[in-house]
Amino acid sequence: MKRIRGTGIVVRNGKILLVRDRKKTRFSLPGGKANRNEPALAAAIRELYEECHMTAVSAERLPECDYTGSLSSHKVCMLQSPDEPELGSRELSEYRWWDMAADIPRYPHVDFIISRFQTRHMPGE
Repeated sequence: MKRIRGTGIVVRNGKILLVRDRKKTRFSLPGGKANRNEPALAAAIRELYEECHMTAVSAERLPECDYTGSLSSHKVCMLQSPDEPELGSRELSEYRWWDMAADIPRYPHVDFIISRFQTRHMPGE
């Protein structure tokens, strides 16, 4: 059975928040494994706070952006937060507000999720 992950898309000024785990070279979207019986939306909100110390002020599930890989099933949520990320946890070593043009190392699922998101939620971008 695949792990369910609450995966968050945080957009600010046309840029998307990407994070990089310690000892990894590629960036991903913030999020993590859902606890038993925890909805993906709640997991994405919790993980955003745990990883980046950002409080979500609004959240919406985006099932049309979900991605299922070989190990994990990413349940995607759009999150809004007025906070700037703080990397106080031991999990992450870096974050970037990505303009979706800069060539930074990303996991393939990030591109899939973002392309779906752009098509449906960022018209004209």
